[in-house]
Amino acid sequence: MNYIKILFMVTIMIAAYIFITDDGKTTYEQIKIQHGDTLWTLAERYKGDLTTEEWIRKVKAENKLTDEQIIAGKELTVPISETMIHIAIDHEEIPTTKVASQNNEYEK
Repeated sequence: MNYIKILFMVTIMIAAYIFITDDGKTTYEQIKIQHGDTLWTLAERYKGDLTTEEWIRKVKAENKLTDEQIIAGKELTVPISETMIHIAIDHEEIPTTKVASQNNEYEK
């Protein structure tokens, strides 16, 4: 019984630490793990202003991972810093803008 109490307290302390240290500038997004992805390569892509170690710690906590092993094809919740610029991916539509110049119309 004492082990359960200790485990419960440690879990509460970890959750409180994550809550207290969260700067509020991070949102989370679901991504699908691709073949060859590691937490380290994903961190380079998504970490923004976070350090690689901090980003990996947040991913492990959010996804309840006990180690750094991830499996291709599975979904992973990752922190996305607000300072990151979102770049349109091939499945997103980018609207065209029509610009009129005297007698000619151009489409960008």
